[in-house]
Amino acid sequence: MKSNHNLPLLLIISMLCTYSYSQEIVGIQDTATHEPYKVELTSKNDFDFFASEEPLQITLCFDIREFIKTRSQPEYYDARLTVKISENDSISQNIKLKARGIMRLSYCSFPPILLKFKDSDNETERIQGKGSIKLVTHCNKSSSFEGYVFKEYLTYRLFNLVTPYSFKTRLVKINYVDINKPDNAFTAYGFLIENEDKMAERNNTVIIKNKNITQRNMNSIDMERVAVFNYMIGNTDWSVPLQHNVKILKSLEVLSDKGIPVAYDFDYSGLVNTVYSAPAEELPIKTVTERYYLGLCFGDEELEPIIDEFFGKQEQFLGTIHNFEYLSKGEKKQVETYVNSFYKMYRNQNILISDLNRTCKQLY
Repeated sequence: MKSNHNLPLLLIISMLCTYSYSQEIVGIQDTATHEPYKVELTSKNDFDFFASEEPLQITLCFDIREFIKTRSQPEYYDARLTVKISENDSISQNIKLKARGIMRLSYCSFPPILLKFKDSDNETERIQGKGSIKLVTHCNKSSSFEGYVFKEYLTYRLFNLVTPYSFKTRLVKINYVDINKPDNAFTAYGFLIENEDKMAERNNTVIIKNKNITQRNMNSIDMERVAVFNYMIGNTDWSVPLQHNVKILKSLEVLSDKGIPVAYDFDYSGLVNTVYSAPAEELPIKTVTERYYLGLCFGDEELEPIIDEFFGKQEQFLGTIHNFEYLSKGEKKQVETYVNSFYKMYRNQNILISDLNRTCKQLY
């Protein structure tokens, strides 16, 4: 159902979605027990999706068949979003959604989604005002792809420990209802990614877009953190000049001509290790699990404090992984082993600095 706002059709969507939430959801089951949901409202009475790290349960009701059919040329569809805020209560809103992404848009049978909200005086309930939020979906229906969702979500969580200049995320269990075949509803895990303007506002910054920007134009400390983190997780799928999987912020607090890089989109990292990921052909590595440093060349005196930061966070990283209840034992062991290999390989920090300098970029 395309987004020509037809009131009777929107009422049908609303009725179907309300009905669907009264049914027992059959699908992937939780592997952990959590406390009841709390209502999380912002000062503007918008629901704050990122106020908690507890998984959230939502329902999306829309024309799934048409959404999948047109994913190669994404267009907006009317949808009804319902958020479960307690065992017996939920809030709903009519929204629009469309398929998004680059590689996953073409590869996934069920691609990532952009949820688009708008202000409406006709809504008796409102989840959010004008704006949008990204939803990372399960991509394909299999346990391995569910594992990729969990591992990429966990990678965002690890990056949150490195810097506040990072995107908040929220794990969600989604009940998908097709308006034309509501009996074929299914559930899958995904995660929401904070709106980029909200992330910038939270850090008292604004997002800038300029194709003439290089790593040399970044604040050196923040640039080093991003480069070393991507090296630790085995991620070479990023570029500051192309602004590929990197957002650039400009501080509103400090007068500076330097930008602040924000890394995101980690499905091509060795830590997540998706079946479809591969290094760029020009890189001298064969698999994404091989680490390769793409950061600038920095002097030892500049790198040492950042490396000290990462070594100081080892227990925090491993604790976050260990306490994440949604990975299978095998997947959790794989993630722990991969992160640990970074620390075991570089017990001597001079060896790490030497390896970083071996492939660092002089003018990148």
